[in-house]
Amino acid sequence: MSVFYGVMEKVYVGVSGGVDSAAAVRILQEQGFEVTGVHLSMYGEDACDIAELSEELGVEVLTLNLRERFEREVITPFVKDYLQGYTPSPCTVCNPFIKWEVLRETALVQGGAGSRWATGHYCRIVEMNGLFYVARGADLIKDQSYYLWRLGQDVLCGALMPLGEVAKKDVKFRMEGEGLVRLANRKESMGVCFLKGKGYAAFLKERCPGLAALDGGEIVNKKGEVLGKHSGYPFYTLAQRRGLPIKKGECVVKIDASENRLIIGTPEELYCREIWLENWRVTNEDEFFSSLSLEVKVRGIGLNPTGYCRVAKEGARVHVELCDDRAWAVAKGQPAVFYIDDRVVGGGVVADAL
Repeated sequence: MSVFYGVMEKVYVGVSGGVDSAAAVRILQEQGFEVTGVHLSMYGEDACDIAELSEELGVEVLTLNLRERFEREVITPFVKDYLQGYTPSPCTVCNPFIKWEVLRETALVQGGAGSRWATGHYCRIVEMNGLFYVARGADLIKDQSYYLWRLGQDVLCGALMPLGEVAKKDVKFRMEGEGLVRLANRKESMGVCFLKGKGYAAFLKERCPGLAALDGGEIVNKKGEVLGKHSGYPFYTLAQRRGLPIKKGECVVKIDASENRLIIGTPEELYCREIWLENWRVTNEDEFFSSLSLEVKVRGIGLNPTGYCRVAKEGARVHVELCDDRAWAVAKGQPAVFYIDDRVVGGGVVADAL
């Protein structure tokens, strides 16, 4: 039984209507917490039936309308970044600055001091030398620690991640066994939530009709020779070749937003050994800048460098030198996240790579 000074501890759990948050509720109930669900309504039509969800889970579910805040803090910067030729990761903004922060505020206001907050993320929280860290979940395939690098001590000190030691396959099996078949069989959301299954190019065209004027931009090689035309630089990413009139073995190696131009080269040209980061944060600077066992991930899923890296401050930026392996297709605007063993010890936003 989880007890705080003789009283059952309260925990406020972010619930989406999916199987993962439902499992988080169940696990916390078994651990003796008094659970309240918190549904964050952030974009478009809400497909979650709160009354049905509350009945299935057997807990009260609060609903908070965060659409204006989500538009202002996540969608608008997302569009702005793409218009600069960057590759943003909106989940790494939404999670710390909206989801977890709102859960924390709700728990403290509604439940009072001593209340906790939780989600169904497949991560763990560990404490070391008085500091709290996000750590990789036991299910490495579903691990979501990369997307939580910005969580600060004020959030982590009272946060719970009950799925950190659980495998995804076991979560679905458990929910089916408890009769929550609808939740167990609900289609899992993939990718950026507000795209609603659309490609980001289609989303940008809807949001910014003026982008049609960019149609007809030049595709050039490293010599500056024109190879063809494209539909507008925001609709392309590094390493892309699909939909472009280029030879086999060629791809986009640079996006020149100021000239609405795509530069074409070979995939080999996209490898780098040095990365510069801005808007960075670390949990313990002494440990971070002196560590000899620092690893970096430049994407949550996909090809990441292996081995260790060295880091140093260069003005307001952090310079990352990859020691054992090169990173591939590192785009401006995407996060680079650092680990020591399983702990997330810091991260930043890519400003340049070489």
